[in-house]
Order: sequence, then C-alpha cells, then structure tokens
Amino acid sequence: MDNTAQIDYWNGAAGRKWVRDADRLDKMLRPFLDGVLAAAKPVAGESVTDIGCGAGALSLAVAGKGAVATGVDVSEPLIAVARRRAAVNAPGTRFVVADAADWTPEQPANLVVSRFGVMFFADPVAAFANIRKGASPGGRLVFACWRPLAENEWALAPILAAMPFLREPPKPPEPGTPGPFAFGPREHIERVLTDSGWTGIQISPWDGLIELPGATASETADFMLEIGPLSRAIAEQGLDAVKIRDALVARVQDLADAEGRTRLKAATWIVEASA
Repeated sequence: MDNTAQIDYWNGAAGRKWVRDADRLDKMLRPFLDGVLAAAKPVAGESVTDIGCGAGALSLAVAGKGAVATGVDVSEPLIAVARRRAAVNAPGTRFVVADAADWTPEQPANLVVSRFGVMFFADPVAAFANIRKGASPGGRLVFACWRPLAENEWALAPILAAMPFLREPPKPPEPGTPGPFAFGPREHIERVLTDSGWTGIQISPWDGLIELPGATASETADFMLEIGPLSRAIAEQGLDAVKIRDALVARVQDLADAEGRTRLKAATWIVEASA
C-alpha cells in the first residue's frame, strides 16, 4: 500500500491552502462535525482516535466532551495548526503526523472518528483493517464522507460554471481511486468495511445546505478557485484562472440569497460500525 501521492499532496500546496483557510473551512464543515459527534456520543474518559484530523477541529470537540483524543494526519502543516489550537483549548489532546493506514496507537481506541479523513487511502481495505486493530474489542467507528459529486452542489456548481473554459470536462475517477468522493457509492463503503473486519455497519444519509466562505461574491469565487475539485482541474489543465474567476463571481451572484450568503446543497454519509 503506497500513500505517497496523498502524503505529498497534503504536505504541499493543498496543505498550505487548508492551513490558510482552516477557520473558514471548519465553519463551513461544522454541520458534519456535529453529525459525527451526535452519532459517536463520546463520553468522558474514552480513548478516541481521529483519523485524518487535519487542523484538529473534531479532535478538540471530542476532547470538549471529556474524552482523551489523539488526532492522526499525514499533513505536517495541518498538524502544526492542530497543536497550536490544542495548546490553548485542550492541552491534553495529542496530535501525530502519521499515516493511519499503518500507524498503531499507544493504547486501543474505544472510539474511532473522522470528518472527511478516510477517503484517501491507496488500499482502503488494508487501511481500515489496521485501524480496526488499533481499536479495542467492540470499539466503535463513526465517520462522515461525501456522497457522489453529482449530489454535492457546493462542489459541482463551480465546475459547471467553469466548463466553457476547461479543455475537457474533469474525468470521473476510477472506482476506488483515493479522493474526496471515493466513498460516494454506499456499496463501496459496505464492501471496504466488511472486508476489513468491521461489523454492525450502519450507513445513514445526511442532506442539507452548507454556507460557503466569503462575505462577497468575489471572496466566495476565490474560495471556489482554491478549494475543491475545480482547483485540481485548473492545476491539471494549466488554465488561466482569471476568466474562470469572472464566471464564478457571476454564478455566485446568482446563487446568493437575499443576505448575500451562498448556501448550497451537500450530501454525505454518516457511517457507523463496530470492531
């Protein structure tokens, strides 16, 4: 199992963008953090592992419930942010730069959680088998992952607005390819978790609206250019972002509500299982 490409990605420009926008992204993604917490119900004293913890928002929320949290992520820049946050808000929370696909916790976790951090493994079955080994017998797993791109307006709308400027439409990834929408098909999640030894699998849909960052159409358009599938398409095709930005600004103006907020449809799975 070779996660080198993802490790390089999250320690490069992508990681730096997420560091820069950590507060704004955490605000946008707060509904899913709340969804994971509601399903996981962490309690005081529990040992909790947060997979793909990023800047640590979920780990710190778990710690706020009295649990003992360890966040794991391959991105050194994001872990640095998480450690700074923890020093202020939850000094007992630990953050580790490691690949959860082959990392072993110091003590078994009663609960394993993740907010969009589990879709990037080169070999997800092997990765989830290793994560299960790091859980206590009967330990719980709860994570949020995106449903298919076509169901997520927040990610699809920028691509559609930019389509006239793309050399070719972004190619759908091959099934099982690591990426934000890798766990879109419900049956893929079931297969991965079953094959890696997890039981009691429950997969529930979450549908709602999320508010994209930006106080103005221009700011929201800039966010769309930097974060999400469109940013990767622009980089891969070597496109001039200036014309695309103008199209995005116009589209955001159409999508914004009376208060100037851009709130778009989001679709995820909340997944639960037992070790």
